[in-house]
Amino acid sequence: MPSFLASLLPAWAVNFLPIPPPDVAASLPRPNDILKHPSKKEYFAKVAPGGVDQAPLPSFDPGVFDNELLKLKLYATVDPKNPSLVNEPEGNIREGSYMGTQVALTQAYSRIEQTFASLFDVLGIESTLPRYISLEEQKKMYRFTAYPTNADGTFADYPPHLEHIPADQNFNQFDIFDKIGVVQTQIIVTKLIPDEDGFLGRTKQWLLEKARAAAFGGEPEKGLKIQDVVDYNKFHRKFGTDISGGGNIGLLDDWFSDRRYADQQFTGTNPTTITKASPGWIADFSKAAKAGGYQKWVDALAKADPASFFVQDGSYLRRAAGVSDPAAVLHSKQPSSDDNWAVGAVSLFQLYDDGKLHPVAICIDHKGSIDKSVTVFNSRMKPTDPTSGEKDDWPWRYAKTAAQVTDWLRHELVVHLTLSHFVEEAVIVATNRSIPMDHPVYRLLSPHWYKTLSLNAAARASLVPQVIVDIVGLSPAQAYSFIREAYDTYDFVGSYVPNDLKRRGFPNTLDGLDHPRYRNYTFAKNVLALWEVLRAYTKSMLLLSHPTDKSVAGDKYLQDWAKEVQTSAFMPSFPDIKTVDQLVDAVTMCIHVASPFHSAVNYLQNFYQVFVAAKPPALCQAPPTSLEQLKAFKESDLVAALPINRQRQWMLAAQLPWLLSFKVDDERSLMNYAVSQWNVYKYKKAPADQKVKEASEALYVGLQGLRKTFFFNSTGMDKGSIPYMVLDPGFTAVSILI
Repeated sequence: MPSFLASLLPAWAVNFLPIPPPDVAASLPRPNDILKHPSKKEYFAKVAPGGVDQAPLPSFDPGVFDNELLKLKLYATVDPKNPSLVNEPEGNIREGSYMGTQVALTQAYSRIEQTFASLFDVLGIESTLPRYISLEEQKKMYRFTAYPTNADGTFADYPPHLEHIPADQNFNQFDIFDKIGVVQTQIIVTKLIPDEDGFLGRTKQWLLEKARAAAFGGEPEKGLKIQDVVDYNKFHRKFGTDISGGGNIGLLDDWFSDRRYADQQFTGTNPTTITKASPGWIADFSKAAKAGGYQKWVDALAKADPASFFVQDGSYLRRAAGVSDPAAVLHSKQPSSDDNWAVGAVSLFQLYDDGKLHPVAICIDHKGSIDKSVTVFNSRMKPTDPTSGEKDDWPWRYAKTAAQVTDWLRHELVVHLTLSHFVEEAVIVATNRSIPMDHPVYRLLSPHWYKTLSLNAAARASLVPQVIVDIVGLSPAQAYSFIREAYDTYDFVGSYVPNDLKRRGFPNTLDGLDHPRYRNYTFAKNVLALWEVLRAYTKSMLLLSHPTDKSVAGDKYLQDWAKEVQTSAFMPSFPDIKTVDQLVDAVTMCIHVASPFHSAVNYLQNFYQVFVAAKPPALCQAPPTSLEQLKAFKESDLVAALPINRQRQWMLAAQLPWLLSFKVDDERSLMNYAVSQWNVYKYKKAPADQKVKEASEALYVGLQGLRKTFFFNSTGMDKGSIPYMVLDPGFTAVSILI
């Protein structure tokens, strides 16, 4: 890890962070390499063998490993009346079990060494070694926090989640942390990272030197330029820990272009919210074009097929943040930072039949109506228009920056944090409160929960209150309201991949997405293909225990599960579980949220956000209040809107995506999950075990086929597209583990 980061964190935190292999740490991609795919021959040579029996097994998947320990009863039990008494395991190694292999024993020994490494080990939750806990005890351990209000009547900051210390146990959370050698994380950022006035790091020193050079050159009024941070980005980058090997969008000469902005709606960090434009939006933008004097766009909008228009709609930001005045300025200033502003931008795009997506117009901050908002239109009418003027079109570049601020908020606080981390946690807690550990649904889901609860606890304790709220333009109360609103309006069934695509105006079949119009929407094609493979596997596993609708409807635990999620987890959109298909879809969705969905919205953050100028978390000056004011913007106005001169804010905004984008270890991938489970069952003779083996092999074969399909989907995008391989099953994490 870079020495400057190590100097900011205590030893325990440094040791807990992933360490990249030397070959990764020593190399960074050159700008010209970013747009290159490996050749077909090179890529397929790295893809694992077609047969699961030939696939390497670097390490057993932890969830599969724990499931087998529990199934074989290779766990000790503690006497509830006398915790000092520990009963020996009932089970033993037997012939035909993978537990006797050297690799499994090595893994077990390695994990025993880590037994006391976390708070949750102390609590008995997400423990390093598996423990069988009765459902009665599970209910005591897994308790939801109060929601939507706390005991004192104030609004809860976060959706319902695991109450780390049960209310009837008089433990101080920090006492437990201290007992296992972990400092109180709440003070790390504020104590170890100074405020702007006290910060004189390498980046700020470099920027000061650039400013001095400009002054001594006789042109001090020019100040810093966007190109200055572009140049800095080329030569001062963190080592490659992500799937892009440390590259970022700022290394591309056209990082600010219409093309790169449009492409991100389909293959960026948040490809999940672009939606077909309603007639109302088309009418509003037509009205704005007429009011702004954009007659060419008035004519073009009237002639175009309405079905070709799509929007990224951030108009709801104020309402979601709990701001009743639609025209209120969204502004925040935290003690350690300078003034920040947020905006609720709305972007209009046109999708052409050849697959090119083109930005048409941007309402930089929707204030209740288009009439009261500033809306600017693109000077380039089509994606084929000349690009020579893009770099100096400062009003349009500012508008795209404002839209990226809105998307940063929507992505980080809603799509990533809430609809992935927090939705999955609600399911985890509800499952532990309603389904016993030896139930087929519990066994099927638990491998996809690896370290999610402890990770989420850290996010609530430190990441959100001390990093995110410090760099965005929402106040802490507004940010928490934004999170709650996302959770409260979440549609579990409506978010099933086929349902979600249809709802947003896209085909929800692979044949439909095969149309050239969607050649660049690689996320949609890949995530739907993964959904189908995961659903087929889930169904084959569940049919072993629940072959009929009657068997599903008659399972008390499943009925309790649905009720628990709907009520205690405050997720009424969770389905009633009465049929096989309802059960299969619900379980598939739980796996999807933890694995493909989270991987898609998490592991590209470093590439798109570590170069903060490309996607900042806030504006650093108040947005313009009129179109005339925006049209007069120069480069200096965009520089002032970016945290270029704010070392602390820039560092935090860059550090966040870097820390969250560490490439998934091979043993934590979906591929390794399939291989691990096949190896568990390969020597077992019971008919039911043989069916699990067959299902695991089918999953492996399906995922293996998708690795090749995804390669062709990526290479099939328009020439010059940034490769999109984040959902490659070899890279896709099996759980929310970072």
